[in-house]
Amino acid sequence: MAGALQVGHLMLQQALAAGMPWGGARLNEYVNRLGQNLARSSGSQQNFTFYVLYNPDVNAQAFPGGFVVVNSGVISTAENEAELASVLSHEIAHVNACDWRTSPWKTNLFELLAMVPAVALAGPIGIALTSASGWVAPVARARFSRSAERRADRVAVQYLVRAGYDPRAAVSMFARLEEEQSAQGVESGGALATHPRVSDRRKNVEKLLPPLPPPEFVPHDEAEFLSVRRDVRDYDEVYSRAVGARVPGREPPPPVLTHRPPEATLP
Repeated sequence: MAGALQVGHLMLQQALAAGMPWGGARLNEYVNRLGQNLARSSGSQQNFTFYVLYNPDVNAQAFPGGFVVVNSGVISTAENEAELASVLSHEIAHVNACDWRTSPWKTNLFELLAMVPAVALAGPIGIALTSASGWVAPVARARFSRSAERRADRVAVQYLVRAGYDPRAAVSMFARLEEEQSAQGVESGGALATHPRVSDRRKNVEKLLPPLPPPEFVPHDEAEFLSVRRDVRDYDEVYSRAVGARVPGREPPPPVLTHRPPEATLP
């Protein structure tokens, strides 16, 4: 088992390094730097590596070995760095608790590996082609237990405080996910919406806030966050028009008419 786990880690690391240049070095460096700062604040001795996967779904997933994959939809949806940090902190909490011991992580691992060629192809067109073919399985479906999700939520807000962020960002990020789900007509879905329901998780986190010590706010470079989010949202527009799909906070673009519709014939 240990040998298989080590091989799985190596495969994931090589695949991510080779197949996830999306967004350029600046975006991935920013997210990795933010994640590393949060991991250090958590007191973890685990080595972490953070990657950005282009996928409009609001999703993130932790894997054995300290690998955390963040969908671009998280960045598109977040309104500030603290909200993005709340998602990363949740995944860090899963890693620190080794929650995959009771999760079918091997399935998630190979689903993620299957997605890499789509990212390495022609941007949104490559993703659309591979997704439409049915060849790509859904990416990184979180299947942690209810207790593991609640624990990760509880620990994540503590990590935010330690790193100098307002823990209320976790609540506002859940609220944004609820808005996305409402717009899509679904009650649950995505990495932040495993189980229990997002509305329940938001309410549970709200109850955790009063006894928390006030965070020692440190200066965060919101300009850098807004810059990388703008890059992601610009790419969202390209993706949305290429595949006619909805991206966070936006309705799918109307179809482009290439021919004038025939005039109606009056009776």
